[in-house]
Amino acid sequence: MRRYGQRIPAVTFHPDAKVLVVIGLHAGGRWVAKRVREAGLRVFLVAPEGFARPDGSWFEYPLEVPRSGDVVVRQTAAAAVGELERLLSLA
Repeated sequence: MRRYGQRIPAVTFHPDAKVLVVIGLHAGGRWVAKRVREAGLRVFLVAPEGFARPDGSWFEYPLEVPRSGDVVVRQTAAAAVGELERLLSLA
């Protein structure tokens, strides 16, 4: 896939992988999520579904990429990764 003169490399997955966390849903994230599903893995999408405006109000936008079976985490990457680290330490 080419966008803005960049090349997104092919994605390969470890044979034991079952889930991939996709952070951000711009063109690259959507492309990776598509490849993840094609490989039979589950997709965990991390995106806040909006952004704070300069006045502090929240501008919400719909996610373009979720599909049935995906897990959507509506947080920033920093918050989501911190929570994931906390949860994994409990396992």
